[in-house]
Amino acid sequence: MKLPRIAATFAGVLMAGQAMAQDVIDLKFAVFTPEQEITYQEAIKPWVKAVEEASGGAVKIQLYPGGILGRDGSKQIKLLNDGVADIAFIIPAYNPGLFPDNWVVELPDTSQTATEGSVAFWRMVDSGKLRGYQDFEVLSMVATSPYFLHGNEPMNQIGDLKDQKIRIAGKLEQQCVEALGGVPVGMPITKIPESLSRGIIDATPLHYAALYAFGIASATKYHYQNALGSMPFGFVMPRQRFDALPEVVRNAMRDAGGEKLARIFGAAMDAENQRRLDETRAAAGQTVVVPSDGDKAAWSAVMADCSGNFVAGQEDGAALADSFKAELARIRAE
Repeated sequence: MKLPRIAATFAGVLMAGQAMAQDVIDLKFAVFTPEQEITYQEAIKPWVKAVEEASGGAVKIQLYPGGILGRDGSKQIKLLNDGVADIAFIIPAYNPGLFPDNWVVELPDTSQTATEGSVAFWRMVDSGKLRGYQDFEVLSMVATSPYFLHGNEPMNQIGDLKDQKIRIAGKLEQQCVEALGGVPVGMPITKIPESLSRGIIDATPLHYAALYAFGIASATKYHYQNALGSMPFGFVMPRQRFDALPEVVRNAMRDAGGEKLARIFGAAMDAENQRRLDETRAAAGQTVVVPSDGDKAAWSAVMADCSGNFVAGQEDGAALADSFKAELARIRAE
């Protein structure tokens, strides 16, 4: 006589468990960079874990590194718009015109580390100073360390760059390469190793962490330590998709992201860059060139002209550049 009651109780528990499982929100996070890349290991994975734990299991975020959902870095926004992904790791410079003010992060002779560049960039976006983000929930914004040049042709001084084919990603970088006498060649980062090996390009601006993460170190011989600007990255989600999430999930994402994530990323990237620079110096067949004082001065003069000309052509260019530099000064004083 008790069996029906026991069966009914078991059925109720089963149905409740199924309902709870159905209440868990599944989100897809598209990451086109390799799984071993520092951004994925030190920023994205810990952020996902923190969000899932803080939400009490209300959300499950499935990571798709290595371009599983789409390898083309310029198509990550399209993955969001098409509903293929809910969250994406983006390089704003790969989307010409969409984020028209991000060039401030790419200015040479501004940020000196990934940490200060990332925090300044986040604060600029969070305060609404940079256009293009109105349709996105910006989970965090970060920036690399300043880029150096890596390639297969000797680069001992600024004059050696004349007529070299140099990979670029963005208008400012293009104009600076042209000012150096180089020939700019646009392409996504995933095509650099093959392009270097085949002689399609002679060199590429990059930070040391990415040099190894993307398999580019084995395709280069020379590393020239005059710096270009940094490259901005971002973790974004369509605003409508974010706004539809439960409050507990939205709060968990914001609490684990923002400036907190920017600082975590920056510290990890700065450490990784130093480690990889040391590794490059110790490797056979690799030449790391530290420019002379005269060469540094010549480089700085070219970068100042290039930056000045570029800033003058941007909407509110001088104000944005000054604001970014002022933010960097505040961070250094903190």
